[in-house]
Amino acid sequence: MGINAVNATFYNHFHQDKPTGIGKRLVRRVSENIFDFAKIEQGNSVLEIGPGRGTFSDICLDKGIDYTAIEANEEMAQALIKRGVKVVKHLVPPFPELGRNFDVVVIINVLEHMDSMSKALELSEGVKKILNPGGKFVISVPDYLNWKSHFYVSDFSHNYITTWRRVEGLLISAGFGEIRGRFQSSIFTGLPCYLISATASLLPFGWLDVNFPNNRLFHKLYKLQLTFLRKVIIIGKKPKEEKKTF
Repeated sequence: MGINAVNATFYNHFHQDKPTGIGKRLVRRVSENIFDFAKIEQGNSVLEIGPGRGTFSDICLDKGIDYTAIEANEEMAQALIKRGVKVVKHLVPPFPELGRNFDVVVIINVLEHMDSMSKALELSEGVKKILNPGGKFVISVPDYLNWKSHFYVSDFSHNYITTWRRVEGLLISAGFGEIRGRFQSSIFTGLPCYLISATASLLPFGWLDVNFPNNRLFHKLYKLQLTFLRKVIIIGKKPKEEKKTF
């Protein structure tokens, strides 16, 4: 499936910022935790929207999962294809014609890039349509209550404010049920998550990165700081039977 000239450069700034070895290992562990929390099993079909560098893709491929990705960035899409990933090049919403449904749809650090509440709802309703009955919508987003100004400073394309209650309300509005979730700070959950994310939010690396934009050390330290800010992991299920309306 084709991709237009505008979408071909979508999010180019992301892959130009090379991660550190520590960053790669942490992202891998975080993605493994999301995989486990979502209870993805052998035989499940998984669609990931916006896989980026493909960390979650690699985990699915390593475990023999039937995995497909939708990626808008041409360079990142091609890198995934070279690794054997089935990729549909498209910017959602709206959704392209996929020709099938899935057991699990995953979006990691995607929802916050929606332009508005209506776009976030359009994305969520589109996901529901392509899920099998009882299928799971797995979402990982920054918790704005912990990120505060970092939410906007860290990425120019962050638009839709994400918190637990806002994402939960979005899922309910889109028709999902059996919603469950947790907070996560890098690989930490529970009390350590709250303590570490609260400390990370107070570190000065964001201020240093903004005021010294050409300093690579400050930039790398800030990227590491962002890794320990709090994320919300929320999962909603598509009802096995839709309620009839009259």
